[in-house]
Amino acid sequence: MQVPRTMTLQGLDFLSNLASKKTEGVFLEIGPLFGSSTNMIDKGRKNSDEPIYTIDTFKPLPWVKSRFGFDLSRDLFDKYTSNIKNLHVYKGYAPEIVRETWNDEIGFYFDDAVHGDPYWSNNFNFFSRFFNEETIICGDDFASGWPDIVRNVNRLADERCVNLFVIGRVWAIAYKGEQRIADAIDKMFPGLKGVDMVTSHSNIQNSNQAACWSWGLHRNTQLDWFEIIDSRKKLAGGKIVTSKNNSIVHSAEIGETKIDMNGVDQIVVNFEKKGSIQYCILEADGKTSNTKDFKSKQPFKIPPGSKVAAIRLSDK
Repeated sequence: MQVPRTMTLQGLDFLSNLASKKTEGVFLEIGPLFGSSTNMIDKGRKNSDEPIYTIDTFKPLPWVKSRFGFDLSRDLFDKYTSNIKNLHVYKGYAPEIVRETWNDEIGFYFDDAVHGDPYWSNNFNFFSRFFNEETIICGDDFASGWPDIVRNVNRLADERCVNLFVIGRVWAIAYKGEQRIADAIDKMFPGLKGVDMVTSHSNIQNSNQAACWSWGLHRNTQLDWFEIIDSRKKLAGGKIVTSKNNSIVHSAEIGETKIDMNGVDQIVVNFEKKGSIQYCILEADGKTSNTKDFKSKQPFKIPPGSKVAAIRLSDK
């Protein structure tokens, strides 16, 4: 049975893989809509004896009716989640519906409810009191259209000095044991396991898995250079070519050297095997947007007045 969804398929896959990495504590989901994310959490959890708690008002919303042709309701949610064991549903507004009763340790927190503040922060501030050090904290719509999510999640990662992982629009962090998130990404992109990306923005360098969005995603900062670290030679034979006004600026084997992004208006990545690259574009007015995946040898022309802010690779 196909569940109506707003999340990307890649984001749902990431969510399922993240759920498989939970340690101690219950699953908590806020804003399940029709239950597509609930089903993926259920798919990922290792034991159906582990409870999943989910909170939603299930009230009709104009944008839902416009997008799907029918309204959100508790009855439809129950229909699409009827196969999920040990699912506990609260109908109401979070966190108010459980404010006086919640006392469970949370090992997995997924927020796809109201994306703006104060609602997002109200939920986080209440439920984070029940996190443990290994709680996987994640949510959907890390995107330019939801600036409060981008700002809050970036601040959280920066304050805790932990890595932020973003696949599709799904973001994830863990205060301790973040290798579990990295392992989830490796499972999704086995062709890039062991391949890392080093980026530099205004002399600030960061490193992350190449399959994950690099630092700078939806930040108002230009990517100065990047370097692919391919110690296992999984991308051997590939090449990156940058150019300006149809003249080559730089050409190098993947993993050979840093790729300077200053003053170029086109980039082409040639993968020896199957692969693609995606860009986050920073426009002159400070707005950001993500491109489609560009396949091997497919040139990407940087729009006039824009800069690349972040990148990620895929083995697809």
